[in-house]
Amino acid sequence: MATLEQLVGSPPLSRRLSYLARPQETPEVQGVALVEDVSELDRVRAETIVLLTREASAVAGTYRFDVALRVARSVGLAALVLSGPELADVTTTAAAIADRAGIAILGARPDTDLGELAIAIGRELAGGAEAALLRAHTAMRAVLAHPAGGTPEALAGLASAALGVAVSLAGSAPADGPAAPVGRDGPTELWVVADAQDGDLGLAVDLVLPIVAAGTWQALEHAHRAEELPMQSRTEVLTEMLAVPPEARDASAYRARSLSIPIDGWHVAARLEFEELADAPERDGVAAFAEREAMARAVLGELAQAGGVWHAARSGTAAVLVSMTSEDPGSGAAAKLAQEIDAALGHVRLPRATTVVRCGVGSPHAGLAGLLSSAAEARAATTAARTTRRAGSAVPFDSVGLRRTLVEWYASDTAQDAITTVLRPLVELGGARSERLIQTLHVYLDHQGSLTKTAEALDLHRNAVSYRINQIFAMLDVDPESADDRLLLQLACRAREMAA
Repeated sequence: MATLEQLVGSPPLSRRLSYLARPQETPEVQGVALVEDVSELDRVRAETIVLLTREASAVAGTYRFDVALRVARSVGLAALVLSGPELADVTTTAAAIADRAGIAILGARPDTDLGELAIAIGRELAGGAEAALLRAHTAMRAVLAHPAGGTPEALAGLASAALGVAVSLAGSAPADGPAAPVGRDGPTELWVVADAQDGDLGLAVDLVLPIVAAGTWQALEHAHRAEELPMQSRTEVLTEMLAVPPEARDASAYRARSLSIPIDGWHVAARLEFEELADAPERDGVAAFAEREAMARAVLGELAQAGGVWHAARSGTAAVLVSMTSEDPGSGAAAKLAQEIDAALGHVRLPRATTVVRCGVGSPHAGLAGLLSSAAEARAATTAARTTRRAGSAVPFDSVGLRRTLVEWYASDTAQDAITTVLRPLVELGGARSERLIQTLHVYLDHQGSLTKTAEALDLHRNAVSYRINQIFAMLDVDPESADDRLLLQLACRAREMAA
């Protein structure tokens, strides 16, 4: 047995039936009957919902219908269902009689097949496995037919309508009641939950919730891909802009503008380099790349939540994050962004205990050339962070002070060429011998060519130092008496040390 309210509100019937007159108290319903003439109402059992054919419904606006309602009251019927175009012809008198009698007057949709409606009502009244399975099947078809771009809330709404049970999303598993986790791997942060049900309907809910959870996961993945695609495109364009030769920059700038990147505004670049400690175990290069990408995205997400417009790019194994504004952010922008990055790094968990983060922040500059300048400054500031062994905090380029020019050169391509070209004979030796000779040369040049001071610094005999220096200059294509060559060697040694 079900109340009329429950019956009309059930998923199979809610779109087929509507109230034309509703009594104050909802009646109980035990059966359904199809009647072709209102004169036959006295033959129907009590607590029955009666479907009137089009011919029988034609009397709805007449005195005969008022009489039929009085007969229905005497028999104890639950409701009369009108069909056809006469649905609007229910008089106020008929509505008043129905209210006093506790009988509902319902209207069926014009396209409703009364035979099918009677079967649907019978199924709902029968309840049990058949009705529960029908609801579960309807819910499943509704979820599977939902477009990929739909929202999780819409999926839950479809399941609720089909089951006749409230289905919703929750951030944690309920203490009791049916629930299904959303997601495949890792900790579950979203659940599909429903009100607890008894019997066969409870089993139907248990069947449907995992389907809704799977659909929710697909909807979230679709939204994530839709969000990531333009972000990845912007990342690729900015990465290209930082690397292309000058003659190709205009084309890169055009692509950036087409992706709504405010390239003509003001830019402050921050460079993140992820290093592994010397004793860190070997690991797969693909996994390391994925970890760096995840770290950069996490930091970018934290910065975006703090406010402002941020974009990302790659520079070798480093990540470059760029804050873009339409107006000059002022001379203190680098220091302010460095503080924001420090806060972001504090909220991001490093993938491995052996991972070290170095960060440098450039100064504000305008336009495409300004973006490149700020990125170069960020690289120089990162080099300074490595030299001073600062990890986990951002170093603003402006804070480098009097060493600014040297640090900028150390981080430049010119310095890298100097290391590669000038020191190549020593580097190609490889192993401990290469490091020993380069270190000796570095200390020797830093002590203005004094064999005695170099020997003291390295804890070697003066003759040993002299022997090494002779070996070194014999291998290098430089003039040991040339002040320019000695300066170039000294800068190359320092740049190599900072790049290590």
